[in-house]
Amino acid sequence: MCASNNMAKKSYDIVKMCLWCGAMSMDVPFNKKAHTIPKSLGGQNYNKFVCDSCNNYFGDRASNNNKYSIEEALKETFIITRTRLLIPGKIKRKVGRFKSKFFEVKEKNGRYSLSIKHQFKFSPGFQNELCHSFKRGLYKMFFEEFNLQKGFGMEAKYDIIRAFARYNKIYLPVFYFRRKIGILALIESEAETPILLFDRIKYLFSDDKFIEIEFLGHVFGFPITDFNTVDLQNYLVESSKLKISFFLPAIELKKLTDIDFTLSIMNN
Repeated sequence: MCASNNMAKKSYDIVKMCLWCGAMSMDVPFNKKAHTIPKSLGGQNYNKFVCDSCNNYFGDRASNNNKYSIEEALKETFIITRTRLLIPGKIKRKVGRFKSKFFEVKEKNGRYSLSIKHQFKFSPGFQNELCHSFKRGLYKMFFEEFNLQKGFGMEAKYDIIRAFARYNKIYLPVFYFRRKIGILALIESEAETPILLFDRIKYLFSDDKFIEIEFLGHVFGFPITDFNTVDLQNYLVESSKLKISFFLPAIELKKLTDIDFTLSIMNN
């Protein structure tokens, strides 16, 4: 009886269900490390409950019209901020290397320079498409870290996240909060190996329908389960109360340039 129980427990321990598609490990492989934050941005965590197929999907250009993958849109958005936040003049650990298609960011003697490559366009079509991919990537990063840190995510109430980020079947709004004063004091290693912040900071709002995250000094908010217009309005009102001293009013992201790539508050 004891040996049988041990065998059953061992069998149970190795069975996994994919966070995204629900496939089981007895049916599909879970061999690749699914980094929650892209490794090329310095991410060190990975989620063992992401099957190889879903992991490949987010990094596959073909899933996004062969132009760029969902993860590439995520990396492109944060590459400038991460470069700025790395301690100037310090010898950098070789953690996370990403060659941007859109931006040339250089740091020398504590100063950085930025140039925009011709591949980055300001036309509405390009901006909207890239922003849409970024938002799906942001949800991907959040959901895998949320599951890793909190243990939630398998529940059916989070299906709207799967429908948007993994299957692109619905539209979900993402809100951005541009800083007007101050910036979070990052620990020394945080820019090199970024982490996703949920509840370390008092101005981050969350309830059963909406959540806010901070990543590399940027604050985003979005729905995590079904909501209506009243829920949305209540969220925006309550969130603004927490941020009134530090942030401008929330904007719904429509184009990528709505995001303050450089964290311009650092120039003040």
